[in-house]
Parts: sequence; structure tokens; C-alpha cells
Amino acid sequence: MPKVAELILTASKPDDRGRRLIVTIFGKQQHRSTFDVDVAFQRRDWRNEVVKLLRVVPSAYSASGGDAMETAIHTDLEERLQAAVDAADSQPTSSLWQPEVKTMAEIEHATTDWLWPQHIPLGAISNLSGDPGLGKSQMTCDLGARITKGWPMPPLSAPDGTYKPRGVLFMNAEDDPARTLRPRLEAAGADLRRVACLRSMRCSLDNEEERPVTLPSDLAAVEDVIRSHDVALVVIDPFVAFLDGKLNINNDGDVRRCLGQVAAVAESTGAAFLLVRHLNKKSGLSAVYRGGGSIGVTGAARAEFMVGVDPADPEGRILACVKSNLAPEPSSLRFHIESHGSTSRVRWGDTCDTTAGDLCASGSDKRQGGKADEAKSIIEDMLAHGPAPSADVLQACLDAGVSKRTFNRVKKDMGVKAQRIGFGDEGEWTLSLSANGFYQSEF
Repeated sequence: MPKVAELILTASKPDDRGRRLIVTIFGKQQHRSTFDVDVAFQRRDWRNEVVKLLRVVPSAYSASGGDAMETAIHTDLEERLQAAVDAADSQPTSSLWQPEVKTMAEIEHATTDWLWPQHIPLGAISNLSGDPGLGKSQMTCDLGARITKGWPMPPLSAPDGTYKPRGVLFMNAEDDPARTLRPRLEAAGADLRRVACLRSMRCSLDNEEERPVTLPSDLAAVEDVIRSHDVALVVIDPFVAFLDGKLNINNDGDVRRCLGQVAAVAESTGAAFLLVRHLNKKSGLSAVYRGGGSIGVTGAARAEFMVGVDPADPEGRILACVKSNLAPEPSSLRFHIESHGSTSRVRWGDTCDTTAGDLCASGSDKRQGGKADEAKSIIEDMLAHGPAPSADVLQACLDAGVSKRTFNRVKKDMGVKAQRIGFGDEGEWTLSLSANGFYQSEF
């Protein structure tokens, strides 16, 4: 039987990459805060997974056969993995991570490539915010259709063949793919062969159920889909539904750590990521602070847009720029949602002078519900993707100026469920929405 240490550390020294692979496979507890350990290795069948991954040939144990052979393989494998980890830990290097420094003279000047000129840059994150029911998801279907056909983005026109048709990846947790997404894409004229839909992950172990896609832990899978389907645009709608349940959408550090990894995948693949989110209920704020969740969502984006009701036309919609880091802010665009058979589609209009600030001050933003509405909005945002620590939810409300008394009253009115997880000093109270069925605990 080959030695695991030889299989992994055959280089001249036990390098960082080899050590990382060992630790990931063995799943040592003290490293789990540093490395993303695949869930398969945390389960009772992890040894079988290691045997398959390393292609271990159990020739030395073939005479035993059956369960005895499996036991011998697993025992020896565990011993060798532990020895390899100990050997790597004995190396003089103090950390796996060493500074990678470059002077600006070594960095080549780069220009921005655009999926939608002056609107959505390739290789970066963009945001789309707006109240429910105003056409955000409808608009993403229109953009996706244009990409799959190589059509120009609004309000431009171009001869056929000007743009190369590309793929689109929809990660949509709210709209049913069969009843909503496909009809809308067909109405918009999309090439459905170029549209991929990703909502769940299936474990490679036998008899395992599906689970929702979570970020950032499933970014490697997302990257594989981008590369295999020539994806130019990834739509995450809404972003909060895919955020790992251990992370808090209102925590700036959590959000930035996640989106930093999303941005890295966008840059390495050249795909544009469009994060869709609702507006918060805090009236009177600048448009840049109206997106739901932490300001870190806005900070990570290179461009952000807001959808609102046209002040001059209650049936009309306006797409307005909130921020643009890579180009001058584009003019706002009017559009309508029009019926098309049994579904609907976007009809684009002309440019206008209405700004995102105007949309915040218009009738589309007249929601003066006070602190109770603020508390409800924060609770909904933080529990939308699964249970969250009660202390974190309360602190977010207190930070927004909501009293503890108001928090408790709103929590009761919403039917929020409280449950204690764990025992003793390690236990904590969590809150969850009783109707929330999207999030499922992995273990």
C-alpha cells in the first residue's frame, strides 16, 4: 500500500499545498477555522472518501478480504495521515500564508471590459437593488436573453453578429425555474441552451439528499459551472438567500469576507456577478445606504443600480445608477413590464434625468413605519436564509436605534421561534422564521 505521505508530499519538501491537502482530508479540528473542509470528510464515511480520492490500492490486505480488509486499510490510512500531518507541523515555517508583495511597477495597467457598457463590468461584482415587485428579476431575464443571443444592451442597437453569444448562470432562490424563469426567458427571446440554473448541491455519498447552494463554501462549484458553460453573467437572486447561514448579512466583516472570495472568482473567470437584493426600510437615507444588509455589499460592488417607480408614470419603472467605480455614471433608463402571452417581459424606453436619490424621495419610498418596521426588516433579512443567534439579531436592532422592548414585541408578532442550541457555556439561543423552509442544517 502506498504511503500517504509519499502520495501527497513527493515534492522536495512538504510544501504548503501538500500540507493543506493533508489537513483538508484528515479534517483536524484545530484547522477547521482556517480551511473549508468538504462536508463529505466530516461524515462517518470520510475514510472511504479518502481511499477513493487517493486511489489507494489495498494489495497488502487483499488476502484478508471483506470487513477485515476495510478495517486494516482504514486503520493504516488514519495512522499515515496523522503521521503526515505531524511531519508537516514540525516544519520551521510559522504559517501557511506568506506575504505576496509586488511593486506597482510590476503590475501591468489594465482596462475594464464591459458586459453592459458603463453599467455592468466583466470580472467584477455589481448590485441591483429595489423593492419587491418592481421588475428586478424580470430585468435580469431580459439581460440574460440578450447575452445568450449576442444582442446589444439597452438602449443601444447594433448589427447582428456584433456580439458573441455567451452563457448565463441563474442562482435564483425565489422564482420557480419551470413556472417563472423559463417562461420569462422564452418571452425575452433567450437561447435556453445557454442558460444554466443552479439552486442546490448533491453530495457524492450514496443516499444523500440535496442541500441549497451556500456562499462562499460552494464557490468552487460555481466557478466550475462558469468555465464549463462559458458564462458571462452570474445572477444571484437574492444574494441573502445564498449567504452561508453562519454569516450575518448585516455584519460588515462577514459580508466582506464572503464577497472578497466572490470577487476573486469573478476576476479569475472574467464573469460578471450581479447580486440582487431588496431595499431596507430606512427612509430618508442616501441611495447608497438603502440596499438591504451591510454597507459591505455596496462596498464590494464596482457598480450598483436601483430600480424604482417612475415618479412621472406609476406604471413605469426606472433603472438608476447608485455608484460606479469604473466609469462615469450612466444616464437612468425607463422601462415597462408588459404582458406577453401567459407571462411578461421588459420593454425598454429612453434615458431620463431621474436619479437614485429621486427614487428614494419619490412615492416608491414612502414607508414611514417607524422603529417597528425597522425591526421587522432587520429580523426578516437576518433570518431569511436560516436561523441566526438571538444576540446578533438583537444587537443589529439596537444598532439601528430599535429598543429591546420593540424588538421583543415585533419578534412575537412575527411568530419568530427561539431555540437553544448546545449545552452549558457553549450553548446559545437562536431565532428562526417558522415559515422558512429554504435553509437546512447540514448536520
